Amino acid sequence: MEVNNKRQIIFLRGGDIFNSQEDYYDFIKNRPYNPHNKFKSWRDWVEWAFSDQFDMLTPKMPCKENGDYVAWKIWFEKLFPYLFDEEPIIIAQSAGGSFILKYLSENIFPKNISQLHLVSPMTSSKDMKGEGLGNFVFPFDKLKNLDKQARVIHVYHSEDDPSVPFSHSLEILHYLPKAIFHKFTNRGHFNQPAFPELLQIINDELAREG
Repeated sequence: MEVNNKRQIIFLRGGDIFNSQEDYYDFIKNRPYNPHNKFKSWRDWVEWAFSDQFDMLTPKMPCKENGDYVAWKIWFEKLFPYLFDEEPIIIAQSAGGSFILKYLSENIFPKNISQLHLVSPMTSSKDMKGEGLGNFVFPFDKLKNLDKQARVIHVYHSEDDPSVPFSHSLEILHYLPKAIFHKFTNRGHFNQPAFPELLQIINDELAREG
């Protein structure tokens, strides 16, 4: 049997979360749509750009357009038998960040997390336009459990994010003061074709590990 010596990355993409079905229906009713508008996303770039160096685990969460925490938790835990890296890396974006914040606040991950990268994480329904946190809500005082499970935590957010307010990451930093914050001013919700800074930071951390 071939042994895979690559480090593993779990990448949790974003999605939409609502406080009620009515909010969900209103959101999709009012959301602009043009079938000709297409853009490349760093979320797609991560999967192929990182795959030469890392073993990428990118679960497609159930019903990501109307996320349910219980369903996501069930699906996420299906990954566990495939974790051979004793210190995997986790990248979680937007609603994926909300999920991993709640999960690690309430559960013990089966491996030691080498690096946790949170990109535009949503922490509450505060100042959200149509969306909420639904059953992804968690008590902030439990965020301290993340420090016990992740060797290093990086948080990325842009001040002009139109989807998740910048203040959400500031709330995380209040409860996780050891987290390393990367502030941007003009990246929006990181709807960009690539995110080279993320790959550089991951490799810098691996180099520090030796």
